[in-house]
Amino acid sequence: MTPCDVAVGRAAARRGGGRGAYATRAFAAGECVMIEAPLVGAQHEENVKHARACENCHRYVGTVSSAVGRRLLEKYANAAPPKPTTREDLVKLASGEATLPGADAFDGPREVRCLGACARNVYCSEACASEAWRERESLMCPGEGGLATNKRALDEFYAHARETNDIFILAAKAVATMCARASQASATGRDDGSSGKEIERDASAAEDFARLPFAVIANAPWWDSVATPHDCEDERAEMEFRATLRTLAKDSLDLLRSAWGETANAWPRFFTLETYGRLIGAFELNNLELVVESPVENYFLAIDAAPDGEEKRAAMRVTQPLLDALDTDYDVPLLGSALFSVQSGFNHDCDPNCEPMKGEEDIDGACVIIARREIAAGEELTISYISDEALKSRDERNDELCDYGFVCRCERCESELREQRSSKR
Repeated sequence: MTPCDVAVGRAAARRGGGRGAYATRAFAAGECVMIEAPLVGAQHEENVKHARACENCHRYVGTVSSAVGRRLLEKYANAAPPKPTTREDLVKLASGEATLPGADAFDGPREVRCLGACARNVYCSEACASEAWRERESLMCPGEGGLATNKRALDEFYAHARETNDIFILAAKAVATMCARASQASATGRDDGSSGKEIERDASAAEDFARLPFAVIANAPWWDSVATPHDCEDERAEMEFRATLRTLAKDSLDLLRSAWGETANAWPRFFTLETYGRLIGAFELNNLELVVESPVENYFLAIDAAPDGEEKRAAMRVTQPLLDALDTDYDVPLLGSALFSVQSGFNHDCDPNCEPMKGEEDIDGACVIIARREIAAGEELTISYISDEALKSRDERNDELCDYGFVCRCERCESELREQRSSKR
């Protein structure tokens, strides 16, 4: 199901009059309202050691056996794994020389290398590799085939993001996407006798076209949109905090501009601090957690749920020591952040009629929205921006919503506010 069953329009006045998402038909409780691929998404840098996945669609790739071997080699890089498991066992699993009983039913597609020959990204198919390369990764790729003219600066950009905030990688992907869209739409470089003014006008139109998917999403400069930390004791401390964020963004952009010198010169509007700051701010205000269920977890759960008998006992003699060695790491899913065009139009409600929810069949990074109750055609679609909203008071909820820069005035909040005022009379 695509976002065609959802329309984006102007929200109700009590929600600030910005964007809102509306149902174009009725939905039953539990029905899938929308499945949407991300405009831009990225796995968290710290999560890469736990989940090897396609950079483009975020589907797990490779075998469960090799994933278990790699995870444990990473975990016990500086120590011997718990007996009876040996390092040799783990090397054989990681390399594919050994396999786990029944694991092939949970294996993903084979890994496809990046077209730029970098070691950073893998893909689930040639189609995904080509699509990613065309849309952004030709610039993002640090490999020898990548189009960055200063590979050292690109490496420094990634290192800066890992050390400070990997939201910069998401913002860079958005900039790369706009550059690719502008290049494809541009009439510059045509040898058709166009005048300088015509080329300039065409370039400006190409930039406007390239920015469109991101321009419609609510945004604000990152250093203005982040909530004030609780340890900022006064106005001066807050000003210093926001100045630090601006400096971090500028340092990141300077590295990106240096890495992509020719492209940055071709599309200078994409490389201003204002544009970069607003892209980061858009992720801060609208990003949805990217989660893909781990086939490693599903494999161990299937072994545990298998009928009792010699076959299960034989399998568990192999798998139980590995499961014990993994401990709590056995169920770590793919985790990241993504920006979705239509989903970003869903407003918050403390009693929402929709929720993001992925099932076992949802094996990629697409956003899946499910109806929590019956929804009428034309009704505004809402989700909760905070976790466990049902268990929190109005004040607790709005304290968390400060990160999004608004005070909630949904029906639940207004009702609880009336009750609070009545109890004080």
